[in-house]
Amino acid sequence: MRVLFVCIQNTCRSVMAEAVFNKLSKGFAESAGVDAGDEFDEKAIEVLKKFGYNVIKRKPRSLEEIDLSTFDVVIAVCEESRCFMIDHPRVERWYIVDPRGKSEKEYIRTLRIIERKVKELSEKLRA
Repeated sequence: MRVLFVCIQNTCRSVMAEAVFNKLSKGFAESAGVDAGDEFDEKAIEVLKKFGYNVIKRKPRSLEEIDLSTFDVVIAVCEESRCFMIDHPRVERWYIVDPRGKSEKEYIRTLRIIERKVKELSEKLRA
C-alpha cells in the first residue's frame, strides 16, 4: 500500500505522518505539500527523532512534483482550504492542527494524534 500524506507546505504534519507510517505500517509513505516550503520544521524533526522515528533529510516537495497516480490513497492532514483541491480518486482527510510555532508539548500532542490515526489506517488497510 502506497500512501501520500499532504499538508500545506510539507514541512511539519505531512513529514511527521510519513515517518510514523513508514515505521508503524507494512506499507510505504511519502509526503508533499500543496505548496512546498523552504525547509522542514526543525522542532518537528527533533520530536520525531526523540521518539525513534527516522526522517530522511531532503527538502519539502510540492504536489506538482509528485505523480499522484502511483499512490493508493492520499491523506490530507491539513484543515486549510487549499488541502481540499487534491485530484485523486481516494482522498482522506485527517484535519490535524498545525503545531508550528507552538511548544514542544503541542508537537508531541500532534505526533500522538498521528500515531493513533496511522494505526487506525493500517488496520483498515489490512482488512
